[in-house]
Amino acid sequence: MANEVIVMDKKLRAKIWWRYEIMSSAAFSQVKMMTAGFCFAMTPWLKKLYGDDQEKMAEAMVRHQPFFNCTPETAFFILGLCMSMEGEYAADPENFDPASISALKAALMGPLSGVGDAIFWVTVRTIAASVAITLAQNGSMLAPFAFLVIYHVISEPLRWLMLKYGYSLGNNFLEMAYESGYVDMLTMGATTIGLIMVGAMCANFVSLNTAIILSGSGETAQTLQSALDSIFPKLLPLIVSLLTLAGIRKGINVAWLIVIMVVVGIAGVGIGIF
Repeated sequence: MANEVIVMDKKLRAKIWWRYEIMSSAAFSQVKMMTAGFCFAMTPWLKKLYGDDQEKMAEAMVRHQPFFNCTPETAFFILGLCMSMEGEYAADPENFDPASISALKAALMGPLSGVGDAIFWVTVRTIAASVAITLAQNGSMLAPFAFLVIYHVISEPLRWLMLKYGYSLGNNFLEMAYESGYVDMLTMGATTIGLIMVGAMCANFVSLNTAIILSGSGETAQTLQSALDSIFPKLLPLIVSLLTLAGIRKGINVAWLIVIMVVVGIAGVGIGIF
């Protein structure tokens, strides 16, 4: 027998948004990662749905205890979607399988993390960092604030919209998005822009020149650097960036990579290479 459908108001949605905004990584562990924060954010909605029914409340809390990890921005969509499905289950428990909530939640973590990472961690964060680094190189104390403002001016409104539309659109939205190909297009576009920004940052912020002279002397000297620049400008910074990336992928500690760069740089200057 179906029950009365409970609708979420703006006040409750704002409360849930704040709870997940602040506590999404609370009690973070390698075992469950963002599970505790997700369950904490869901609690006011579950209390409204199940009231004093301790059995249903406990069942719902256990349902949201499995491993959860997703890009913070897109995780809000999953949060809204789960709230919508919990509402459907509370309204008609006989015709709604609660296992589908956990199943869909687990199924969306990977795809939405891929989309979220491409947009926010690769693209938005890189753009914000490039602006902040430029300010820092010029000695501006506004550099860290610029990074935070640029990133969060884009991130925070989208988190709110993700929660809102995840709840209102229901579980048919992503199925339509994948069938239309919009998700793949968005991921590819965001990844491409992010890689372009990374390449631009390597060219602008990684500096390496060689002092090797090929022929001549004084002002008429032909240097290896000028020859490289005529063929492939910024080739040496690109090589350093790619070697660093290769070292990171092989599991070399970043601190050791910095030490290697310092040692190679000092030795190179000492023997006249740099």
